[in-house]
Amino acid sequence: MKITRIEAFAIRAPRSRRFAAARAVLTHSDFALVSVETDEAVTGYGEVSSALYYYRLGPSHAYDINAYLGPALIGQDPLMIPALVDRMDAILSGGRQAKSGIEMALWDIAGKAAGLPVYRLLGGKARSAVPLNWTIGFAEPDESAAEATQYVAQHGVHSIRLKIGRPGDIDARSCAAVRKVLGPSFPVRVDANEYYRSSKEAINAIRRIEEFNLQCVEQPLAAHDLAGHAEVRSAVSTPIALDESIQSPRDAIEAIRVRAADIFNVYVSESGGLLRAQQIISIAEAAGIPCLIGTMGELQIATAAAAHLGVACVNLPMTCDLVGPLRYDESIIRESLRIERGLLYPSEAPGLGITPNWEVINRWRVPE
Repeated sequence: MKITRIEAFAIRAPRSRRFAAARAVLTHSDFALVSVETDEAVTGYGEVSSALYYYRLGPSHAYDINAYLGPALIGQDPLMIPALVDRMDAILSGGRQAKSGIEMALWDIAGKAAGLPVYRLLGGKARSAVPLNWTIGFAEPDESAAEATQYVAQHGVHSIRLKIGRPGDIDARSCAAVRKVLGPSFPVRVDANEYYRSSKEAINAIRRIEEFNLQCVEQPLAAHDLAGHAEVRSAVSTPIALDESIQSPRDAIEAIRVRAADIFNVYVSESGGLLRAQQIISIAEAAGIPCLIGTMGELQIATAAAAHLGVACVNLPMTCDLVGPLRYDESIIRESLRIERGLLYPSEAPGLGITPNWEVINRWRVPE
């Protein structure tokens, strides 16, 4: 089997509701879709998810694929996924989100060719489904409490995450409001998205909200500041999770070396694909650091892919953020992703188990 054609194009997906955090306000998701065709009439599909402007957005990722990554893979065997991942790394430094979209399509092809769901190719099931977390953006405390109550009742999510990073006491009041409606033991965590400018500022801010029995505080400082995170970790009692700091296996090794985190939040898109994400999770497992899978607010293709990864990795004891499809009113696939009682199940169909819904995709496609 050989790759004959790779095409990527940008889409703009309207979100059901506005989402605000320390570094972004989102009303749409600017993503890209990828198709990889072969000479045996097997086509794979991938999604490039990158919600934040500093990671580049859909049109830029589509350009990286069409101009650089795609041409380098024409004529190659799509089943040699590790070799093609290395080939992409040699062609383009960075661009992990674009690479993840292509790699996702390669796994889709591999599963279809073998007649197996992707999780089987990743090693089989460590669990039957992935427990889910719901993240709440900046809102007034009573609005945060109402949203938390809604998603626990309506979708059965197993934890709540609050975005923090606002002046004054509103973060503490939001934590208090959510804790009040969910009770003293329901898992609640917070995410600062690199908001604090120094370890001292982060320590003071975290100490003001530790009374709310938080599961963890995610990424309080800039991604590069591992030493600062280690200082924060040693000064507070709440576990520290890293997200933006963990984008490659090498990042994971360095964070472990300096003792910068208690938890890793691993993204398929930030890592460059399922293969690298699985490597990061395995490295963390060897170091005794638990992981979860994060989200860029992915649509249904990338969420389906992450579900396969989520059931295949042992070292995922925490709830994962794979609720992106709940943030949109329409779907880019014809199948319904199975979410029941706060659990996301992978498809049992070959490959990713998805069929593109071209009616919606074409409506969301960004003119070139």
